[in-house]
Amino acid sequence: MYTLFYLAHTTGSTVMRALPWEFPNDPSLAAADRQFLLGPAVMVTPVLEPGATTVDGVFPGIGKGECWYDWYTQAAVNATMGQNTTIDAPLGHIPVYIRGGNIIPTQEPAMTTREARKNPWGVLAALNLEGSASGSLYVDDGESVTPNATLYIEFTATNSTLHASGRGTYIDTNPLANITILGVHSPVTKVSFNGMQIASACVEYDGARKVLSITGLRNSTMAGAWSKDWKLRWG
Repeated sequence: MYTLFYLAHTTGSTVMRALPWEFPNDPSLAAADRQFLLGPAVMVTPVLEPGATTVDGVFPGIGKGECWYDWYTQAAVNATMGQNTTIDAPLGHIPVYIRGGNIIPTQEPAMTTREARKNPWGVLAALNLEGSASGSLYVDDGESVTPNATLYIEFTATNSTLHASGRGTYIDTNPLANITILGVHSPVTKVSFNGMQIASACVEYDGARKVLSITGLRNSTMAGAWSKDWKLRWG
């Protein structure tokens, strides 16, 4: 979200978006006023009726090259093009989905923003149907009106390789804790980080959900997750 606000400030882009903003060529979305996007990557389908335990929602672009993943299960959504899908939404559950083709940096929450900024980083890559994705992260001290130092990281994933490249002078010393890749359709037997193979105990592939989870990256990023460029390869 911090990156979205930075981009809104510097480029005039929007943070909270109506579905037609991202899918202007789909006239059926003109009436979709009960769902919204956070940036291009995250779609929220809130429950707006009291006592309801389900909600209807559409998944833009399904059948036309787009794919969506459930935020909680991380599995691909099974939906029909141009039709409402009934979504389970028990009390306390807000349906949230990730658009394929996007990479989202994450940090574990804490009681305050100051404490949360000290937590290790994670990366969530949701591959599109072609197996690629991209994203970005903006970091500064979080306090200064005009920061003296900033850091901007760009992420790309293609051909079973995830690459992170940063530019800027702000120093963030939080390590990288984990990487999760959604939409990996082939079994994974080995993973390397900057050419060093990751121990099998730190690699988990869920064939049912098509999710690859990698942990044990802290020792490789003790100087900071973005202190230098890195590549993660799997196959």
